Amino acid sequence: MMNDKVITDTHSAAVVEQSLMTFAAGMSLQSRIDVMNSYQFASLVASKLYDSEDQSEQWYKQNLKVMEDLGWLTVRRTYEREHSGEQSLVLGAIAFKALKVVGEAAFGGPVAEALGAVAESALEGLGTFTEAQELFKRNFKDKERGTVGLTACLERDDGQVMLVQTAVSTKGMVRDLDTVAFEWKNQAQYHYSGTALLAFNTQHYARVREYVEKRLGDRRFDNVLEYDF
Repeated sequence: MMNDKVITDTHSAAVVEQSLMTFAAGMSLQSRIDVMNSYQFASLVASKLYDSEDQSEQWYKQNLKVMEDLGWLTVRRTYEREHSGEQSLVLGAIAFKALKVVGEAAFGGPVAEALGAVAESALEGLGTFTEAQELFKRNFKDKERGTVGLTACLERDDGQVMLVQTAVSTKGMVRDLDTVAFEWKNQAQYHYSGTALLAFNTQHYARVREYVEKRLGDRRFDNVLEYDF
């Protein structure tokens, strides 16, 4: 049986479906697994109902709805059309900027800076892990577009798990399939992105954990890859 009190002493990241999830050091092993599983389950349900390319806003809202059903409380959320400013912007920069804005509004100061640093390092690290890159591409299957997520997660001293999430639609962007996963270049005047701050009710999730893991089955192993950095 897994010891749910094991605390991770390093930052880590995971490719989960079409998202890159980052975890700050200090999280319990059980919390990290529960966050990944609940996020993956919500993404799969949303993808079954909506096309993440042409229905990105509906996909994003459904993703959050399922996460709420599993025990996540949405503290703040947005879905907005934003002016791109310059067409040379890449997806990674857009997602990272959105994540930092939410982090600063929610936590301010050192905590937001620390989360931003973890996410930035994970983005850089992704390019050095060939296996993670290949999984990211495989999770997109034959899609040329979609919704790509970037998250940063931490566990406070009191055990409260918080998640900062951003999801960016790649419609209007292009990428070379040989480049790293977050290097879509924006060719449109606007892009669409959603952001959210969520708090995890771990007691509620504990009651549905077995159901989620059963429904995920092998998907949580086939479409997920963790790495430290």
